[in-house]
Amino acid sequence: MPSSNFATGSKNNVGTSAAAIGTASEVAKKGIQIVSDPNNTVVVYIGDDTVTAGSSAPTTDGYPLQAGDTVVIPVFHPSEVYAVTASSTATIHFMLI
Repeated sequence: MPSSNFATGSKNNVGTSAAAIGTASEVAKKGIQIVSDPNNTVVVYIGDDTVTAGSSAPTTDGYPLQAGDTVVIPVFHPSEVYAVTASSTATIHFMLI
């Protein structure tokens, strides 16, 4: 996803097992904006590789995104950002800025 200013992408089928939202070859200059798809019917939790779906422990529960919610994370590698749901599947969209 090379670009001089930004790049975009999405991850379909975010499910009950935490998965990285991008690859190691993708690099942001300032951070990553993540948007939960407006059609999602479940909450998506964002965190590191230990993220859980809001039910395990305060130290691993992810940042919850309802359908249409957005968050900007000051992380440069989307491979370090993980997403998970408590049930079903969801879609997220991201922009490397």
